[in-house]
Formats: sequence, structure tokens, C-alpha cells
Amino acid sequence: MKTKLAIIAAAAALMLVPIQGMAQDVRLRLAHVFPEQSSVGEAADMFAELAAERSDGRIDVKVYPAGQLGGDEAIGRGLSRGTIQLAFLNPNSLVGIDPLFDFHILPYIATDYEAVDRIFYGERNIIHETLDSTLEKHDMKTLAYFENGFRDISNSQRPVRTVDDLDGLKLRVVPSQSLKLFFDKAGSQVVIMPFPELFTALQQGTVDGQENGVILIEQARFFEAQKYVTLTHHSYVMSTITASQRAFEGLDEKDRELLTDIAEEVSDWQIERNRENAEKALKAIKDAGLEVIEPSAEAQEGFRAVADEVWSELTSVYGQDRVDALRDVMTAD
Repeated sequence: MKTKLAIIAAAAALMLVPIQGMAQDVRLRLAHVFPEQSSVGEAADMFAELAAERSDGRIDVKVYPAGQLGGDEAIGRGLSRGTIQLAFLNPNSLVGIDPLFDFHILPYIATDYEAVDRIFYGERNIIHETLDSTLEKHDMKTLAYFENGFRDISNSQRPVRTVDDLDGLKLRVVPSQSLKLFFDKAGSQVVIMPFPELFTALQQGTVDGQENGVILIEQARFFEAQKYVTLTHHSYVMSTITASQRAFEGLDEKDRELLTDIAEEVSDWQIERNRENAEKALKAIKDAGLEVIEPSAEAQEGFRAVADEVWSELTSVYGQDRVDALRDVMTAD
């Protein structure tokens, strides 16, 4: 009997060991919070299609869009545990897990695409090092970066032409320590609320306005409850195509390389697509009758002065060396 059991156990163990050279089927879940029709939603679907195509159907990536598996923090925790294997993730929404997750969206790092492409998508620097190492610390791995875009301000009360015009406005602000502090110092009444509640809050006047990119202002139809949009570009948000470290390390090396290559290809496509969408969204907002304000160079200096206060206050959180390195990247030729 013992001999028979030993034979059965040995056979079962062999079934768990991949046969040398035999490719294994892979099933992965990819989550994100973006609408399916957004550039990120399209990029996620493209990722899944390319993974299936280039693995001859062996790698099956099932996409869960629009927060079906929860918000970014829930997705981040799922990645850490390995219950979610891939994500188009907003790391700055994980600041409750680690304060370094919003280092890269400090106000006024860059205000035009030329600076963005040099700082965020050029040579590797302190932004990438901080973001990647912080994700790794929490059992996540960066495969590539994608564009969320510039953040601007909309409101229903008055044109915001200078930083002084923010004083007293009740604004819904993304839960980022640096951006909350920025609007606090500008004199706004900062309100933190879940995004799904925001449209109703704008309609009912619970908040006067909010800060997001023009694409989201148009897609979420905020223009129905707002009168003014100010192109402050007060923060640029780069996000990450992210893998669960545990799940990624469990893949064959060739599959890891394949998924990384796909992520980088999809990243390039999404960035270009997102900028096209931003142009269309801005036109749609103007066509809807909103007044769009572009602050003068002098006015932008006022916004930047408040940003400098934020940088100074958060230096103790991010570390002097890290902040100094970021300033060097910003001023480099």
C-alpha cells in the first residue's frame, strides 16, 4: 500500500512541474478605473489583444475597466497580494499607503508637453526611480508609463485668472497631499469626496468646482454644471502600467519580456492618443459655452509661488536629496 501511495504522490508531483520547453497557458486579470472609451481604456484593450495575438492565444488577459474591481487603492492592494495581476494604475491615489506615491505630481514640475516629454518620458531620473522603488516596496512592478495629463480647474462662480481668485472657492480636490496643500494655501475650501459623487455635488452646489484634466471635464459632462475652466496646468500626472510582483515573477522569462514589450508599445500609443483627445475635449468644452481662461505669464508666477510653499513644506516628507534632484531635472537643458 505504501509503495502504491508513493507512486501516486510522485505522479502528482510530476504533474505540477512544467515539461521542459512546453509553453504554459497564462490567465491574467487587468484592472483600471478609466472609462472604456478613454485612451486608457482603449490601451488596456489593446494590451489584451496584443498579448493574445503574440502568444498565439496562450496568454489570456481579461480587462476589468471603470473600477469594476474597485478604485486605485483597492487595485493596488490587489496587485500587492497577487489577486490582480496587471493594472493601468494611478499611483498618486495610493498616497494613503505610502506618501511617496504622489511625489511625481508635485505642482508645477512641468506646464507644457516639451517639458513633460523631457522630464517624464526622457532619460530615467529621480521621478522614475522614486515611483518604481515605491511600487516595488509594496510588491508591484512598473512595466511602462502612461499619460493621465495636465490638471486644470473648473468652477461655477467666477473666472479664475489669478491665484487670488481661488480664495474662498469650495473645490473638490483629488486626495493627494501635495495638491490638497496647494489649494489650502491658495485659500480654497478643499473638499475630498469620491469621484462618482462629484457631478451631483457640482449640480447641487455642494462644491463650486473641481480640478481635473479637460478630457475628464468633457467626458463626465461637468460642463453642464460649470461656467469657467482655467488652464492652470498646475500638475502633470504620469501613471504606470503595473504588474503584481508576485504574479510577474511566476511567469516564464519570455512571457515577462513579451508583456513588458507590449506595455511599452501600448504606452507610446496611449500618450499620443491622449493628447489628441485633450485637444478635442478642449474644443468641446468651448463649444458647450464655457469660458476658458489661460492665465498670463504674470498670473502663473502667482500660482507657482504657492507651489513653492508646498514644495518647501513637503520636503521633510519626500526628503531634501530627492527634492533637490527633482529641481535639477527641471532646470537641466
